[in-house]
Amino acid sequence: MQGYKVVFTQIGQAEIQEFVVKEPKENEVVIKVLYTLISAGTEKAIFRGEVQTGCTFPRVPGYSSVGTIVKVGKNVTQFKEGDRVFAARGGHGSYNTRPISRVVKIPDEVRFEDAVFTRMASFPLLALRRSHIELGETAVIVGLGVLGLIGVQLAKIAGALPVIAVGNREIRRELARKSGADYVFEPNDPKLKEKIVKISSQYGNSGANVVIETSGSVDALISAINYTGKRGRIALNGCNWGIPEKPIDLYKIHLNGIELIGVHDSTRMPYNSAPGNWTAKKDFMTILGLMEKKRIDVSSLRSNIVSAEKAPEIYGRLLNDRQFPLGVIFDWSQY
Repeated sequence: MQGYKVVFTQIGQAEIQEFVVKEPKENEVVIKVLYTLISAGTEKAIFRGEVQTGCTFPRVPGYSSVGTIVKVGKNVTQFKEGDRVFAARGGHGSYNTRPISRVVKIPDEVRFEDAVFTRMASFPLLALRRSHIELGETAVIVGLGVLGLIGVQLAKIAGALPVIAVGNREIRRELARKSGADYVFEPNDPKLKEKIVKISSQYGNSGANVVIETSGSVDALISAINYTGKRGRIALNGCNWGIPEKPIDLYKIHLNGIELIGVHDSTRMPYNSAPGNWTAKKDFMTILGLMEKKRIDVSSLRSNIVSAEKAPEIYGRLLNDRQFPLGVIFDWSQY
């Protein structure tokens, strides 16, 4: 069986190539993919060949896909042909052969084009779990891309009070308001610290209790250290690659008992969930359940659904367009 996939052949070069779809091993399934979601930050860094990504070429990008199972391995009992599923990793392609440990069923009430956000939504969920947020704590979500905007919704569900969003673009700040943020600010507001501390004090907090930093910006991290209260937690949820060029005040972190928490997806428990650190599969099920119950809504994050054949053009735009839209989805139905 022939399939098609996106391949980064070299730095700044993307192609659609044919491949032979692998037969499933005993605990694998083959999925006919309908949609895959671009992870703009990660895929742009790889496409640019940034050293910190450790990437080599050729490389197949992408880690979120949805579709229908067309074949199952001989030991698979949890899934059957025709099941609607989300799969983690596997790349942008028209078929995806994945172990069942990375596959979850999509509830009937959840649309494919929403379910494709499942893995990206699991990143801010992991950050909130690892920060052990409690009801009534002030949460600040920094960076209003897909991770941050979903993080706003999840912080509200978790009982943060208030939920404060910080982001550059007005259109995304408006999305944050619609997503449930109680207050929204620009990161370059000269009175950002004073405002966050004042607002949090109205709820008995000395500053931010939890900061979910999704932008990967050193400036944002330095700013967050300034408005985080005593014993606050800052979860590094963005792609913070490399050594910072600007100095970070370690004494301020030490003096205020601030925790810096790395929450890369690779830090998850591989098999058995633990308090504050669930397995990826359980978090995928949580996200899909929240979508099913309409507690989170990702529909406003879907900027474009484009034919996968346009992938080379889309990646050229990702590389050069600072206004690249949120939530770009490849449609593989024509393959």
